[in-house]
Amino acid sequence: MEEQIIETARQMFLEYGYKNTNMSDIAQKAGINRTSLHYYYNTKEKMFHAVFGQIIESFLPQIQDLLFKDIPFFSKCEAIIDIYFQIFLSNPSLPQFIIGEINRDLNNITSVAYSIGFENYIDTIIGIINNEVEKGTIKQVPIYYILMTFVSQVTFPFMAKNIIEDILIKDEKTLEDILEGWKAIIITQIKTLLEVK
Repeated sequence: MEEQIIETARQMFLEYGYKNTNMSDIAQKAGINRTSLHYYYNTKEKMFHAVFGQIIESFLPQIQDLLFKDIPFFSKCEAIIDIYFQIFLSNPSLPQFIIGEINRDLNNITSVAYSIGFENYIDTIIGIINNEVEKGTIKQVPIYYILMTFVSQVTFPFMAKNIIEDILIKDEKTLEDILEGWKAIIITQIKTLLEVK
């Protein structure tokens, strides 16, 4: 029952956002009464923490494992992009949801993320970047420029999915069809930003 509740809540939070999702609707869609829902989660905030925590935990270990692999820096970037693309293809509303929640209540979303180790993930990325700079394989660039370049380029196709697919329909292609080419463009941009010449 708890898994069913979490999956229902996940679908509703992703589709409507935290603010526009209420406990009664979750209970109704899950096919239970509100009392039964409160047995598992007595507040919407606790349910949100469980749902968002589960979303992060579904991909964070894959990325953390990849970060420690002994492969070149730009190969890691490519592999991480692949992971994010797969996550967003499976959950196309996720980027919009995360941006909406960051704008709605940054402390809430970061407290959930940090409670399951997201801060360690960021620290690991910063450590890898600093290590690459020390080795002379990439230029020293402020971390916020690197993260802004990466995050914006990876998430934008999913944020603008409707209009992109409307344009692509003339070529009978979907967003998924063009992502490999887009990945190559992202890597080119990251190399332009970081590569030592």
